[in-house]
Formats: sequence, structure tokens, C-alpha cells
Amino acid sequence: MNHWCKWLQWAVWAALLFCMLSCASTGSPTGGPKDILPPVLDTARSSRTGQVFFKPRELSFFFDEFVEVKDAIKQVLVSPPLTYIPKVAHRGKKVSFQFDEKEVLKDDATYTINFGESVVDYHEGNVLSPFTFVFATGANLDSLTIEGRIIQAKTGETEKEMVVFLYDNLADSIVRKEKPLYFARPDKEGVFRFLNIKSDTFRILSIKDENLNYRYDLETEKIAFADSLIFLTASGISPLLLRSSLPEPKLRLLAANTRQYGKINLLYNTRPPDTLRVSLSDKSIPFAAESILDSVNVYYETTLDSFYAYIGLDTLKIKPRGRGDFLKKSKFTLQFTSPLSNISTRDSVTLSFSQPLGRFAAEDFQVSDSLGLLRNLPWKISRDQKTLTLSYRWAAGGKYKIFLPKQKFQSIYGMWNDSLNLAVSILPADKTAGLKVIVEGMDSTAHYMITLWREQTLISRSFVKRLTTQTLSLKGLAPDKYQVEVVRDINQNGRWDAGNYWSKTQPEPYYLFKGDKLRENWDSEMKVSVSGDQKPADEPNRQSTGLPLNNPLQPRKK
Repeated sequence: MNHWCKWLQWAVWAALLFCMLSCASTGSPTGGPKDILPPVLDTARSSRTGQVFFKPRELSFFFDEFVEVKDAIKQVLVSPPLTYIPKVAHRGKKVSFQFDEKEVLKDDATYTINFGESVVDYHEGNVLSPFTFVFATGANLDSLTIEGRIIQAKTGETEKEMVVFLYDNLADSIVRKEKPLYFARPDKEGVFRFLNIKSDTFRILSIKDENLNYRYDLETEKIAFADSLIFLTASGISPLLLRSSLPEPKLRLLAANTRQYGKINLLYNTRPPDTLRVSLSDKSIPFAAESILDSVNVYYETTLDSFYAYIGLDTLKIKPRGRGDFLKKSKFTLQFTSPLSNISTRDSVTLSFSQPLGRFAAEDFQVSDSLGLLRNLPWKISRDQKTLTLSYRWAAGGKYKIFLPKQKFQSIYGMWNDSLNLAVSILPADKTAGLKVIVEGMDSTAHYMITLWREQTLISRSFVKRLTTQTLSLKGLAPDKYQVEVVRDINQNGRWDAGNYWSKTQPEPYYLFKGDKLRENWDSEMKVSVSGDQKPADEPNRQSTGLPLNNPLQPRKK
């Protein structure tokens, strides 16, 4: 019996201990569904919006949960602009907005404080948007509205990171001298709204304000603007559509590196134009130039102690050093060839070398098919003199050989080529595809450029005018995906141009259409229209290389 009592006591103590440990557990409790709602303003306790004859020093806003303010300097906008930066703070469930003690509010003005996406709940970060506060220092609240949308000119994507400015001072230069009268930020759909504004004439533009000074004063700031002034009356205006682009800045040389023999490397603030001129003070010096992104490389060979290089508007004195060591270590080799196996009848053969060519003749290459040597082939040399391209009407299913004997041509450094022996095979007709591209909706009074691309390879380019519809029929294409680009080429320079506020030119309308993969031995049709806004599409990343010289290389005559 005693044994049984002891056992019962131990069982009771074990149960109590288990109970105590369970109650003391520090594990996370399971709660209800995740909070996805933004904080709610307690209007009864908060400063009242819409007041007149009101010149506050501090505003207070209370919410139904703990909140915090994020990135107030960037997110909180006040129209008309303040002279001094206000203080925006949070504590618990309260947000306060305090004007600087030196701030003098304008008489008879309607002020709008837009908090953007700065107010969020403390635990989940749910954003309270829109959240604005309006008051008038005079007897009346302005009540007119301007709204619109911003899209990227070249992709059609919405712009979310820009600020929209509204000026009642209509001078062109005011945008880089003063802050605007009204501010607005686009939402996630690119839509912006100016509320509680006066009846007046305005200039409107939007920028990506890189330095946060609310002025358009940097060439690196993306911009969108309306074609004309806005005349706002009580009847209102139609919604605006602004198209943003990054204007091409004035070319400026940032750095020059001339330490390496045979090469001048120049770094610019933007991609150099194809029209940039390059020349040397001594006409006997062989040279070539290439453009890669925002750099220009000039290659040269000389025994002179010094010479001058003229690149654009810049003049550089070059003192070559280390020629002997450079010539010992450098090699003249084939660096790259375009695909040579199973290419389409429209594809070109491209050969790229490690050094610019100093002398070259098309006859140096022996190109043959099953019937023998082919003659008078149109080999072309690139502007940078490092790439040779052969565009030829290959026979479907054909087999070709390209042979280059050793020591047939030299680089500008006097180095001879090694021999080359390449095999080229062309897709048979039943392995190729056809594509008919129909472009509709063109303005018959405008000029257009239509290009067809296979990734980075240009397949076709045509210039169209005085037509509303253009049809392109292409045969012998490799079964792959193709893209159609259409540019309304307003200035007829053969490329797309961004907008420019100072010259009042809008970005040229641009359309990019991506097609499905073509099927073997099948003709497909791709019908596109340029009569409306472009659909969102990724901007292609393409660039040309090489610069025109004042002494372009000519094929050597034998």
C-alpha cells in the first residue's frame, strides 16, 4: 500500500511539472490571418482637412494602430513649395507635421500636403495611400483638378519613380531655377493627379529627380513634358499622357588613358555618336577607332616620339611608349566568327580579329561551293577595321568552304594573319521558315523605319513614307523568334530619338512587337498596328560599333 501511495505521489508531481512547463513555453502563438489593411485615420482626433483662413504651425494625425513614417524627405510633397524643410515625425499611433518656425505661408493660397507612401503601419508595413491634407490660408479652397499618366516612351511601361511639376511661371528656363507651384507623384499605374489647384495657365513636366532638388538641372534626369501649355478653367481638361525618355546629353570627355602603346582609351559621359570624327596630326600614321558603350578606343602604330589626336572637339598630345615590348607580346588572331553551321540563306558570315586590319583585299579569301570558286564576293570591313562581313545569297542546303592562306593581310601593327579554313552549311529549304510582316495604322504624311531583328542580328530594314500599310515578305529564315521595331522617324535620321525639353521635341513614337517562334517549312504572318499606344515591351539592348574616319580603309588593289 505504501508503495502504491508513493507511486501516486510521483504521478501527481509529474503531471503538475508538465503543466507548469507547458504554461511557461515561449513559442510564438498562432494568430489570425495576416494584416493586409493600411492604418485608418482617426478623423475625430486629427487635424481637420479642408479648413479656410488657416495658418497652422503643426498638424497632428492619429491612427487606429502603431505607425511609422518612411523616407519623408522624398515622399512628402507640399504645394505650393515651402521655403524650409518641415519636420515629419511619428510616435506610437501619431504622425506630426511641423512647419519650420521661419516658414511664412502665402496669403490666399490653397496648400496641399501629399504624404505619398510615407505612412505605413508598424508591424506589416501596409501603406496608407493616398493620404493628403488640404487647407486654405484665405477664404476659399481651390478645387480644380489635372490628371494624367506617364509611360516610358520606348517600352510603354508605366513610370512610378518620377515627380510631376506644375508651373504658373511660363518661362522655359524656370524649370531649372525655381521649384514648381504644385507637385504630384504617379501611383503604381503611372497615374498622377493634381487636386485643389486654381484656374490658370500652366506648364507641366515630370522628371526623375536624381538630386531631389525639385528642379530640372541634370542632364542625367529622365523627363516627360506636354507639347503645349495647359489652360485650366472650371470646365477642366482631358487626362494627359506624358511619355518619358532620357535625353541625349551633350557629349563630354571625362577621362583619357594613353599609357598603353598603340591604344588611346577615351571615356565619355554618354555613348559617342556615330558621327564623331577622329584624325591624327601625322597623316602617315595608320589608325582605327571603335565605339564601345560610353568609350572610344583609337588604335595606332608609329615610331614617332609624339603626335596629336583630334577626337571630336578634343585635342590630345600622345607620347608613345613601350612599342617594342607591345609588338613582342601582341598577337594578330581571329577572335570570333558568327555561327557557321545550319545558318539561313539570309545570314551573313562575320569574322572578327584581335587587331584592326591595315591592308585587306576581298580576293585574299577563297570561297567555294560544290561547283568551285566563287568570285567577286562583297566582303565588307567594319568602321573599326576589326570585323569582316560577307553577305551573300546562299543556296538552301548548300555547303561552302572559306579558305584564307597565311600571310595574306596585315594588322595596322604590321602583323600577318594565320591561315583560316572554315566550313559553312546552309539550312535546306524544308528546314527554314517564311514570315509575312504587315504593319498597319501608319500616318501617310509621316516617315517610318521598320526593322526585323533576330536577337541582336538585323535581318531587314526598310524606310516607308506616304503609306498607311506596309508588307514585308521574307523567305529562308531560321526557325526562331523575331522582333519587329517600328519608329516614326520624324527627323528622318534612321534611328530613334529621345525627347528634348529645350528644343521642345517629343520622343519619337516607337513600337516593339515580339513574334512567336517560327516553324520549319511553314509560312507565318505577323500583323501589327501603330495607330495607338505601344504595348509594354522590354527595350532591346543593341549598339553599333566603329566610328567613321577621315581616312576610311579601302580594299587593297592587286
